[in-house]
Amino acid sequence: MMRCGNQLFKHCGEARRVSSGDAVVAVLQESSSGADAALQSGIRASKHELIYTFKAPLLLQRNRHSLQYSKTEHLSAVLQKGDNVFTDASAVKSSGEGIWVFMNHAFHAKASVYLRPMEYCHIDPSVGCVAVYAAKNLVPGELLTFDYTLHEWEMSSPFRCISSGRMVQGFKHLVEEEQHLALPYAWAHVRQLHDEHRGLNPSLTCLQLSGAGKYTWRSE
Repeated sequence: MMRCGNQLFKHCGEARRVSSGDAVVAVLQESSSGADAALQSGIRASKHELIYTFKAPLLLQRNRHSLQYSKTEHLSAVLQKGDNVFTDASAVKSSGEGIWVFMNHAFHAKASVYLRPMEYCHIDPSVGCVAVYAAKNLVPGELLTFDYTLHEWEMSSPFRCISSGRMVQGFKHLVEEEQHLALPYAWAHVRQLHDEHRGLNPSLTCLQLSGAGKYTWRSE
């Protein structure tokens, strides 16, 4: 069963325990001041189990709370005003639809969940859909974290990772060894941008016959 954030979401203050008759998939844990918030698992889940799905408008603009969905589009649950990328996400705390913006970052080896794009023909093409899967066995209260660099080529608002102390700036800024290890998990647009950054544009290359059963690349 797909669990949608806007149906199975509970909002809690600091140190408040969650209980409900239905399965509570996610819990928003806030500091007493409300300045800090993080999304936690509300269920026990096995590795690779579908946790929930979400959708958001696809915009060309990116901001502090957007998520890169393609080479040019960004999932934007929190809209920005003018050119200010420092958006305020407090308005989405009462709605499960945009609560995904409170999932924190962790590099892929440490992340508790991973994201995959979904295709739904009946949904407006200007809306992007994403599925959230458990990257390991999860227990209630565990932080829901994913690797931002698997989605973001170059971030508009870099930040320092709380768990590692490292700057998170996007896949482009990982060292070569880290890129090599993370590339199999990166979304398609990040892989393509990585190729282009190395001077290889798939749209401008193809295979040509160079001998019996042998093929080489050529540029068009």
